[in-house]
Amino acid sequence: MYILDNMEVTVRLVVAVLIGSIIGLERERKNQSAGIRTNIIVCVSACILTIIQIKISFSVIQMVSADPELHGVLSTDFARITAQIVSGIGFLGAGAILTTQMDTISGLTTAATIWAVSGLGIAVGMGYYFLSISSTLILISVLYLLKKVTKPGEKHVLIIKMTNDRHIKEVRKVFETYELHKINEDFAMSRVDGELIYTFTYFLYIPNKLDNSDLIDAFLDISDEIVGITIKD
Repeated sequence: MYILDNMEVTVRLVVAVLIGSIIGLERERKNQSAGIRTNIIVCVSACILTIIQIKISFSVIQMVSADPELHGVLSTDFARITAQIVSGIGFLGAGAILTTQMDTISGLTTAATIWAVSGLGIAVGMGYYFLSISSTLILISVLYLLKKVTKPGEKHVLIIKMTNDRHIKEVRKVFETYELHKINEDFAMSRVDGELIYTFTYFLYIPNKLDNSDLIDAFLDISDEIVGITIKD
């Protein structure tokens, strides 16, 4: 474990890249701020710092073994640098957490993923291959599989513009028909070319099986007074 030749260092760095890319790919596909590159960098950096810690500690042990008089002068701590990784990575994770205008919080999963990836990097750097690989499989299962169980669909922003607000009941009926789960909503009025426009913004989950084009058609079929439908990820 302590004697790390160039081959072993290379293997650990490659494993760190693979683990970071596997976790980061899921975040990248969700269009999160911390994607595949960020997760690779975090994992590899944690691995590098851990390897440095091992090499420093082993150098101290060698020096004390060669000269016992240094026993009371030199000391080493295998967890000193890794402990700083665990606490320091929190600043990077905090940057991924956002509070929207609707007072909803997003980015918590990304922040937690960054923190977990740093832990995986430490495990790889220490040479705990089974721990790091098995933990990666568990994290991937959590990110991919549990979301399908706990979330009713993908989160979207639905914007409906109409020239008359009397069709709200019909809009809500479409929500029920297509099993749209509303998180929050907002309302605004504005004038466009002298005409009053009512803008309704809904934050909701749309079932994965549902085609957005069918949903747009369903809203437009309500009335000609609905003049705009936008669905954003």
